Amino acid sequence: FTSKTHTHKLPAKINTIMASTLSEWNTKPITVLTCDGRLISGILQGYDQLQNLILVKSYEKVYSLDNPMERVDLGLFVVRGDNVAVIADSNDGDGDGDVEEDVRAEPVKAIYGNR
Repeated sequence: FTSKTHTHKLPAKINTIMASTLSEWNTKPITVLTCDGRLISGILQGYDQLQNLILVKSYEKVYSLDNPMERVDLGLFVVRGDNVAVIADSNDGDGDGDVEEDVRAEPVKAIYGNR
């Protein structure tokens, strides 16, 4: 990652582990927490060595204390690798199954000010 004063590169071993995990998750539902605090779910369709992610049937989960979780359909969506904070496997990437309709929570704050 990059800050105003330092540039950090992940060790090659970590990149290899990440690529191995992503290959296992290809065509499966995942959820991505971005550095700017967005929570994007969808089916992993592809990725590259920079951890850019291509998601299909994707949607954003928007949380609020005042309203239930809102689902915003995105369709085909690309997440830049430098904006990926966390990737997790998910059982709701295709929109089927339990929907968190009544969940209320504070929005996720930005994890890293990389912009």
